[in-house]
Amino acid sequence: MTRNIQAEEKLDGFINKLMSLGYEIKKEDRKKPQIYLINGARVNIRSRRAPSDTAYGRVFWYDVAFSILQDVKWVIYLTTTPDYFVKFPSSFLESLKDRMYPVGRDDGKGVFNIDWDNEMIELKQGEIRSINEYYCNLIHLEDYPEF
Repeated sequence: MTRNIQAEEKLDGFINKLMSLGYEIKKEDRKKPQIYLINGARVNIRSRRAPSDTAYGRVFWYDVAFSILQDVKWVIYLTTTPDYFVKFPSSFLESLKDRMYPVGRDDGKGVFNIDWDNEMIELKQGEIRSINEYYCNLIHLEDYPEF
């Protein structure tokens, strides 16, 4: 598997920004999946290099290993820069797992898109749901995440 330097830099920028804002962060000693303790909460953080530009906005393709949902309280998906992201409760993703696109024959993973410009999650069969309530950023105090 090739390394995605831009995604790694985005993740590092996110962690550094959280720490500069006073969040207590500790990375668990494992390569994949990346799990962090943020203010005592177990969090999986995912990052992508860049979105795909579509006719209606910027879309990020993401996957989730369903087994991780039992191990963490939150799953964070970084979007355009380290400052912008969505923070899903693992229970939210668990409730959608049957409606995610499959990853080949792997029943243990699901794929979905995040339509960042419209704050929607896109699932199979064209289903879309608002994710506005999960939007966070590290620019405005009122949008800082709580753990």
